[in-house]
Amino acid sequence: MFLTNGMKATLIKHNRKQTGVWDDEYTESVPIILCPYNQDIRVAFGAYTIPEAEGFYIVKNTTDIKEGDQITFNNQTFTVLKVKDNWIWNKIVNYTVAVK
Repeated sequence: MFLTNGMKATLIKHNRKQTGVWDDEYTESVPIILCPYNQDIRVAFGAYTIPEAEGFYIVKNTTDIKEGDQITFNNQTFTVLKVKDNWIWNKIVNYTVAVK
């Protein structure tokens, strides 16, 4: 469930096909749709607030996103710090992503 008009961004996945040592040569770029949160409402997350985060985004539940991936949005590249899943009626409806 994604009830807003999303914006286009690029997700850079790191080390999805390789196990072992982390290497930034094994990347895959995928276009995604996201919804940015306003910087002023980040305190509304309560226990999920991350002090070093520069922004928060909502992505669809079908997006394969993990901590350590990167998001390129508005010609800026952000690193994913934390991924929190949002549930409604025993189903993940979207993910809230904290980036730096």
